[in-house]
Amino acid sequence: MDYRIDFDPTHKVIRLTVTARVVTLRMAEDCYMSLARLASSGGPYAAIYDLSRATSTTLSTDMVRCYGRHLSAIPPGRTHVVVGKEPHIYGLARVFQMCREFIGQQFEVVHSLKEAYDIVGVRPQDFTERLFPKK
Repeated sequence: MDYRIDFDPTHKVIRLTVTARVVTLRMAEDCYMSLARLASSGGPYAAIYDLSRATSTTLSTDMVRCYGRHLSAIPPGRTHVVVGKEPHIYGLARVFQMCREFIGQQFEVVHSLKEAYDIVGVRPQDFTERLFPKK
């Protein structure tokens, strides 16, 4: 698996962690579908999208804009944070952020996972449930 999804049931936060070095269109679509299925059973959720391990992507800027303009897998209402260490990953996340904010969703982009945890108000050990893949 190229990603995993963990859950903090106390604070109702979903954390998507991409473990692959390259983010592809297929992986982005798989992540989106997994998040949509999970989010349909509760919420509203805050979310952390950890792309800190990704060093490159095959997604174009236009594709990122397209994703940003459409409905999110996790409905708006709480903060969503993307972590991007590499400059181009961070930059594409900012493009996505601008599109999401245009339609009213609170969205942050940061360079470190610690910043994301601080914004959402959680700690790494709070994520006690593995939602995908199941152990």
